[in-house]
Amino acid sequence: MNAITTAEHSDDLPLSRATGPTCWKGADLAKSGEWIIEITEAEAQTLCDAVSRTDGRDALDLSADDFPLAAAAAKIAEFRHQAVDGRGVALLRTGLAGLTEEEARRLIWGIGQHMGIPQKQDGRGTLLHDVRDTGADYTKQHDIRVYQTKSEQPFHNDGADLFCLYCRRQASFGGRSMIVSAHTVFNEILDRRPDLARVLTEPFYFDARGQQLPGRPWYQTLPIYLQHQGNWFVMHKRHYIDLAQRNDEIPRLTAAQTEALDLMDAICHDPAFNMTFEMQPGDLVLGSNHTLLHARTAFDDPKEGQDLSRERRHMLRLWLGVDGGVALPPAYRETREFGYLFETTNRAT
Repeated sequence: MNAITTAEHSDDLPLSRATGPTCWKGADLAKSGEWIIEITEAEAQTLCDAVSRTDGRDALDLSADDFPLAAAAAKIAEFRHQAVDGRGVALLRTGLAGLTEEEARRLIWGIGQHMGIPQKQDGRGTLLHDVRDTGADYTKQHDIRVYQTKSEQPFHNDGADLFCLYCRRQASFGGRSMIVSAHTVFNEILDRRPDLARVLTEPFYFDARGQQLPGRPWYQTLPIYLQHQGNWFVMHKRHYIDLAQRNDEIPRLTAAQTEALDLMDAICHDPAFNMTFEMQPGDLVLGSNHTLLHARTAFDDPKEGQDLSRERRHMLRLWLGVDGGVALPPAYRETREFGYLFETTNRAT
């Protein structure tokens, strides 16, 4: 996490900038290539052997001991380190393409057991999600989330400390990934419009898409940028902020809020700040939900009568908690994205 440059702010003090390795620009990240970790054939064989050894077992029953990393242990440790203590994101090229669904589930779950504690991703308590088009329309079905569709997914963060995404199959058309440093975006807003940066540290209403914590209302209120114990945190889902406006009991967005959101979105989509890439089958991405925002372009899959040589896009996703991780803002207890971290990980608040 990034230390701030002055004491925690109050309304009458200037906002502090974020500093440190999570403050990067997409062009610099792409040029360096340091965020990509390649594994050797021997390391890939280690992972392949672990998948084969657990054949017939349910992925969610596996522990770290059931999935030894052996020769790949150092690369997995570096993968985790970059996301937790470094720039906030890393890509691991496992080379393990062509896996069946069950093999892919065992691979991401087994590696995940060495990186953190799986967290619930929805109201049903699902720990491992399939990310693919279900044919649903999130604008018409209020319990549907964007990852369940083929629509463009705007810049956002997920829940828990980390998200881990495995590419089993690419889309036939589209579905490119985009990442941006939430800290760099905040610093840029602070430079251009400190008044709007202040607006983003005040509460917004988010539609919880029917996945709220038990006993909580169907919406959530939280600042987009929140500072706690010397660290900046982010919670951004512009589409869910806009969708919450369908409810009469939610206050209308002010002109200042809309202007702040528009500026933030413009910077996120600026190629000078973000990086666009395409995940290849076998790739794993690990990212910090406290410092990173990610997005996806719209995609399409083959339909009946079209070329079916490429199967439908399929990703697998874990949310992971870090034991002993960074102290969390108390307000996060009330959110579906971060509330379970207080129950499953040991950390200060």
